[in-house]
Amino acid sequence: MDVSIIIVTYNTRQMTAECIDSVFVKTQNVNFEVILVDNGSSDGSRESFEKDSRITYVYSEENLGFGRANNLGYKYASGKYIFLLNSDTLLVNNAIFEMFNYMEKQPNSIGCCGGKLENKDGSLRVGYYKHFPTLWWIFQENLLYAIPKSRLLFNPFKSKLNQVKTDHFPLFVSHICGADLFIRREVIEKCGMFDPDFFMYYEETEMQFRFHKNGFKSVIIDSPRIIHLCGASSKKNFSLKKFNMNLKSRYLYAKKTFSPFKQIAFRFIHLMLVPRLLLSFNPWNDKKESLKIIFG
Repeated sequence: MDVSIIIVTYNTRQMTAECIDSVFVKTQNVNFEVILVDNGSSDGSRESFEKDSRITYVYSEENLGFGRANNLGYKYASGKYIFLLNSDTLLVNNAIFEMFNYMEKQPNSIGCCGGKLENKDGSLRVGYYKHFPTLWWIFQENLLYAIPKSRLLFNPFKSKLNQVKTDHFPLFVSHICGADLFIRREVIEKCGMFDPDFFMYYEETEMQFRFHKNGFKSVIIDSPRIIHLCGASSKKNFSLKKFNMNLKSRYLYAKKTFSPFKQIAFRFIHLMLVPRLLLSFNPWNDKKESLKIIFG
């Protein structure tokens, strides 16, 4: 088997079905399998996907989160390459073959690759690759929340790729967004898949940090075309529960990758969030959870 495609779904039956259909319609010239891991959906996904003979359907009684669900899917994978694909994506061209063909021509030091993600209108998405978090980056991100008008001065969410011409590809990056991550099996065998301590957020960051630590590189190529439909969710009202989940994972990432000195500075930087949290119009229990994470 050339490529094992792992898709994780949770109550997104229609979107996931469209993603799977796009894989089978667009993929040619490569042997592949689709492994769908269902994180305990209750929207009719189980009844629908169990009948799909094209895929290997794996149902989890509990919501394992993104990383652990992919780890479960990996147990069923037999491919030379593992392709992690979000359920809210659509393949526009023969993207999987493009990644496979590229990786086959590269040395083993190229551990994983990804493509440029697009919005539904064909425009380039921001954030399909990122740099490993630094204290300065975290300070800027916290400032965006602590002082909303600071967005006029800082915006760490803008990708430098917007300033790079397309002839600069392949582009070597710190880590690729987990929405379309194409990985050599031997890299996983040496470095492992996702750390099960993470439920959601920063899991692909930490995993590729381990890849880089072991000498493997991550690269973006421009030939695959994949639409990522998640943009609408980022426009919803701020959710402190989602913020807490992100914050918890960020602290976990810092604990696993930062030096002791940087961990102290990291905690100090997060004190700037406290006034805004206390003044926010959110349930006290959610605010209390945020403060508990910050003060450890």
